[in-house]
Amino acid sequence: MILIVLLFNSCSSVKILKQDNSSIIAISATSSGLGAKGFGILITMVNIDTHEIYKSKSLSPVSAHSVIQNIRPGKYNVQKVEMPVGNLMYSNWSESVKTYFGQIDIESNSKYYLGDFTGTREIGSKNVLRLKIKHREIPEGLREKIENEKTGWLKGDFINLSPNNNEELLVY
Repeated sequence: MILIVLLFNSCSSVKILKQDNSSIIAISATSSGLGAKGFGILITMVNIDTHEIYKSKSLSPVSAHSVIQNIRPGKYNVQKVEMPVGNLMYSNWSESVKTYFGQIDIESNSKYYLGDFTGTREIGSKNVLRLKIKHREIPEGLREKIENEKTGWLKGDFINLSPNNNEELLVY
């Protein structure tokens, strides 16, 4: 059984590779509610000028981390947020998502971290997941997956893009 899980994880893991003058964005999250756990968060970003769409990919099926790699320089909005809890997928693509994250300016050859979030569904909350920032610093394990000789990303600072306020984002 363990061998099957390891094989599944290795086959479906995202391969991180740097290309040209593009950048990388990482985000992390865990969630819980009604006895179920969830790992990961998926975001969709849209270039304001070109309307080009970029979607994050989870590093593995049970990873709390996802990345958008090879994103071109420009001005972006987070258009959609998706979070799994057990067998359910919560998502929000309303204007509140754009407002929560604000405009994101991506420069070439840069590494960005949107933060480590936690989502909780309280009993009686009518299918609402409350998303809050937990940590603003990139976890060391995620940093090591991005910055190594195989990926092409050199060691250095990540630009912190986590929302400055401590407000909750509701995800349905």
